[in-house]
Amino acid sequence: MKKINWYRSLSLADDKYIAEAHPQNAIRPSGIKIALSFVAACACFVLVLCNLWLFVPFNTTPPDVSKYSDSEYYELIKKINVLTYEGPKYKNHADMLLSGLKDIAYNEDMWIDSEGTNMRPGASTSEEDTLGYNEITDNQVAGIIEADRIKRSDKYIYYLDEEVLRVYTIDKENSKEIGSYALCGEDNKNNYLDQWEFYLSADCSTVTVITQDYGMHGEYSERRVNVVSLDVSDPANISKKEEFTVTGMYMSSRNTDGSILLVTSFYIDRSGLDFNEEATFLPQIDEGSGPYSVPVSGIVSPDNLNDTRYTVVMKLCEDTLELRGTAAYLSYSEDVYVSEDHVFLTHVYADEKENEDGWITKNSMTEISCLSYGGDSFEAEGSITVKGYLKDQWSMDEYEDVLRVFATTNESTYRETYYENGTVSADMIIPATGGTNASLYCIDLSTFEVIASVMNFAPPEEEIRSVRFDGEAAYVCTSIQLSDPVFFFDLSDLDNISYKDTGTIDGFSTSLINFGNGHLLGIGRGDDWNTLKVEVYEETENGVASVCSYENTEAVCSEEYKSYYVDRKNQLFGFGAVEYNYSADTAIRYILLHFDGYELLELVNVPLKGDPLNMRGVYIDGYMYIFGHDDFKVEKVFG
Repeated sequence: MKKINWYRSLSLADDKYIAEAHPQNAIRPSGIKIALSFVAACACFVLVLCNLWLFVPFNTTPPDVSKYSDSEYYELIKKINVLTYEGPKYKNHADMLLSGLKDIAYNEDMWIDSEGTNMRPGASTSEEDTLGYNEITDNQVAGIIEADRIKRSDKYIYYLDEEVLRVYTIDKENSKEIGSYALCGEDNKNNYLDQWEFYLSADCSTVTVITQDYGMHGEYSERRVNVVSLDVSDPANISKKEEFTVTGMYMSSRNTDGSILLVTSFYIDRSGLDFNEEATFLPQIDEGSGPYSVPVSGIVSPDNLNDTRYTVVMKLCEDTLELRGTAAYLSYSEDVYVSEDHVFLTHVYADEKENEDGWITKNSMTEISCLSYGGDSFEAEGSITVKGYLKDQWSMDEYEDVLRVFATTNESTYRETYYENGTVSADMIIPATGGTNASLYCIDLSTFEVIASVMNFAPPEEEIRSVRFDGEAAYVCTSIQLSDPVFFFDLSDLDNISYKDTGTIDGFSTSLINFGNGHLLGIGRGDDWNTLKVEVYEETENGVASVCSYENTEAVCSEEYKSYYVDRKNQLFGFGAVEYNYSADTAIRYILLHFDGYELLELVNVPLKGDPLNMRGVYIDGYMYIFGHDDFKVEKVFG
């Protein structure tokens, strides 16, 4: 017994604890406690998974396109892949959920007032007479002919009435339609849209029509630009000769020295983009033997791509429609200006720079690229970037190897505030250097450097509404709302550029026209948005003064310059307009004004069917010939 007790005394455990530890005597947990423990463990597991799902960042890497490395377009494919990749809108699932809650709590509709306003806080003419050809269109550059809806010979007037080419005799009150040709019909595979323009050859035997069509081609639908050559040597029996096609949308064209410069745009559809199919990311050309892609050698893609649209320039033989040259500029999607020797293309983008305090300065920038087109192919001459954006082609002019450019500048600074819930506020936006303004740049085309400039010459917050160059002079209209000055620039000495203006006057001009005899014609708005105003200006010793004006209350006219008839020799100006003070069936009118040196006189005001944008008119030997949609009128003006 003593040995046993001694042995037990070596144990550190008390006998009662050993007994309690026996399996038969162990205390078992209840079923409720087991269930709670399991639920807690599952909750922890779900919480971990939720955190992973909520806060793991979304993938923002564009797809891998290395498998196309053998393609001649591979470098372009890599750029397009980055440009067209649409990364996730939110940083993670948590950001997405918070944004959804914010939209519910801050419904956009609650900020729309009864009028639909969002109230959220922070929110020169070239006259030719070759084999009977007479130019009507008031072309920007003498000798560089622009397509139009109307052309004429000494015997006939040709008018493109939407998809129908109509030919009329020139015989005063006895004039009549003697022939027509429908560009589309029930048996025609193409569905032409509303962008019809044409050229008449110098010998008046050929009409070259440029049209837009949209329809099924193969297995998918697409937009295409068609150039159709018609034999009009016998106006009573017009027939089709040749056809040229390129995918995309029609922008502009010119006819010079027997060649047609065709300018189109081509969008890359993100939803249908497939690098295995070149037609989804490259313009397709068809000269009659099947489509093929624009050659890679003619594609230019700047480093700062911001648009999935090409501007494509093609040179066609007027007689055969044979393609002689192609140049495609990716992200160039704005205005095109054609001089006697060059094509100028513009690319607009935003330049943002952040300083140490977190403030961001933002400027609109325009990159201008220059192509020469005199040879068998296009040659890139150079490019330059200027501050601002251009209103239209009339904002550029080449004169004695210098490109003059007027641009609207709009510098601003702002700072973004980021909140913990992932939202961003940019409500602190302030104008810098007066905000919007106007500037002039003179660019040496041998070096593509700015050799002279006039910065911010307009009143603060104004923008350019219209520009016209006239040799060593230039006219610019700027405005803010419904008041404007018209500026006259003397550009005869680029080292000493001077300018003067009219001061503030009512309205603004969307087009300015050198009307001859020292006069300038402005077409636009009057003292309210519903007043049509045509005004004559002249240069004086101290500025630019208004001579007279024609105003038509509750009327508007087209802002398409080609729809105006400009006759400097006879001081006539014609245009279509919508007058709201007439009954519905006579509200659309054609108006002809005459400037007699003192005032603008209304010689013609007649109802005419159609859209004022498409109306055309021409004055011949005392009579005005006027064309609308399936409507033709002859009005005696003089004699």
